[in-house]
Amino acid sequence: MSHVSAERVRATYKARDSWWTVLLIDPMAGWFVRAAAARPWITPNLLTGVAFALGLGAAAAFLQATPVWLVAGAAVYHLSFVIDCMDGKVARVNGTGSIFGSWLDFFLDRLRVVTCTVTLFAGQFTATGNPAFLYTAIGVVFLALIGYLNGAEMNKATARMARATTAAGDRPATAADTDPIPARVRTALHRRRIRLNLVSAIEFEMAVFVVAPLIAAVTVPVAIIRVTLAVAALLVAFEFALIVRFWRRTRSFQRAAADATASRIDR
Repeated sequence: MSHVSAERVRATYKARDSWWTVLLIDPMAGWFVRAAAARPWITPNLLTGVAFALGLGAAAAFLQATPVWLVAGAAVYHLSFVIDCMDGKVARVNGTGSIFGSWLDFFLDRLRVVTCTVTLFAGQFTATGNPAFLYTAIGVVFLALIGYLNGAEMNKATARMARATTAAGDRPATAADTDPIPARVRTALHRRRIRLNLVSAIEFEMAVFVVAPLIAAVTVPVAIIRVTLAVAALLVAFEFALIVRFWRRTRSFQRAAADATASRIDR
């Protein structure tokens, strides 16, 4: 069993990630990755499967709808997310990643979110008879999927712009070129690997399946709806800001491309 250094594990961390992952997941997951990566039988796909199985366990707990089971469901869900964050790191440390593994991770992640949404809100509806839980569940599924898909498509488009700019021999545009956020704030967050989109799909997911059940367990069931609506409003606000930043970058890219074309014609 070979030793895996902390430096090798830290090298697998994303350059920018959600604050929840950076502050609450990576410190725990990093230690587990060192142990898992040294054991060849612990494969990334195995970790993906374990994370999904724990997600199903959290879903079963949420369905019971009692305070004790809400706490249990929140704890198991968070553990599921920790292990889910390990599979990619183990794959990068050992060089065992695969296209199928990436797809499986994405598919089971989304299935876990939908399953836990159904059980959490259906459990509370059964216990209280309040139809607002059902309407909120629909909104959770919609926002969770939009948050992930929107970010993924923006990343693809940004990468295409960067490749096109580099191929043309120009300096790739950065977020700072079109970003209204003060440089001091950007620097402070980026120094800690925290991305500017402070309420992303990850924070939304953790608020709904970890924070909301814990608060509801010690207060009232409707707290799940209140927390969900509050974080949903923040998610929409940050996603809108992200879209504005992206639009500004595309405008800058298009102007630069037009100027480059005009310059070639003038020659």
